[in-house]
This record gives sequence, structure tokens and C-alpha cells, in this order.
Amino acid sequence: MYKNFNIIIIITTYLFITGCGFKPIYKIDTNKMDNGNYSIEIINDVSREVIDEVKNSIFTPDNASYTAYLTIGEDLTPLIINTNGTVAKYRIEVTIDFELIENNTNEKKTSGKTRGFAQYDVGASEISNEDTRKSMLKTATKNALQIMISKIQSSTAKLNDN
Repeated sequence: MYKNFNIIIIITTYLFITGCGFKPIYKIDTNKMDNGNYSIEIINDVSREVIDEVKNSIFTPDNASYTAYLTIGEDLTPLIINTNGTVAKYRIEVTIDFELIENNTNEKKTSGKTRGFAQYDVGASEISNEDTRKSMLKTATKNALQIMISKIQSSTAKLNDN
């Protein structure tokens, strides 16, 4: 009798959870960030990892009303230097200077600067250090892109309200 009661409780709980009709209102896709109605162009030469991260992170529509011109900078700074002169920890900083230009009128709508940071510890192997550096460079780039997208979306919302 007690065993049947446990089975009934488990089945009832399962049916309640799966049949409650819950559906999330917003779904966050971490692979692509919706940037609205503008395309992206990188003006300067940067590393392949940064270019790949920008292209893989931002969806660019075909018929965009605006173009965001990006000037991206990378900086690798040693944070912890050992007594023998070797570096134990690095900080990567990615800065993005952007200008949002309306395609029809070539008028500058907004501009700004964002920064993304990441840190990594130096390991024993040069191969693993390089892989870690590339990974942290992508992380810093993604952080800067998220802030830039937020700034551009807020400014385009203000422009569309007027």
C-alpha cells in the first residue's frame, strides 16, 4: 500500500510539472546577439580571434538602416610579475570605439567607447598559454560587444521615439 502511494505521488508530481503549461517569455540565445537594425564594419586591423568573435556574436541584417563602424584595440598587460622576471598573470583589455551612421543620410547618430576585460594565469606550457590567451581574448571581446550593443540599442530607441 505504501509503495503504491509513493508511485502515485511521483506520477502526480511529474504530470503537474510537465503539464503546467509554463513557457518562458524571453529566450536568451548566447550564441548570437540581436543587434537590431544595423550592420557592423571593423575599420582597423585586429587579430583573427576578435574578428571571428564579432562575426559569430552579432547577427547582421541584410537591409540595415544603420552601420556601426568599429575601431577595436587589444591590450595585454602583465598583472603579476615574479621575482625572476616571468609573468604569472595577464589582463586582456579589448576597447571598442564605435560610430553609428544612418545609411540613407550618412549622418552620425551616436558614438561611444566600450571596454571588455579578462584575466588568465600563465601555465607551464606555451601551447596552453596561447589557447588560454585566445579564449580570454574572445571573452573580453564578447563583454565589450554586449556593452556596445546595449548602448546602441538605447540610443536607437531614443532616436526612434523622436
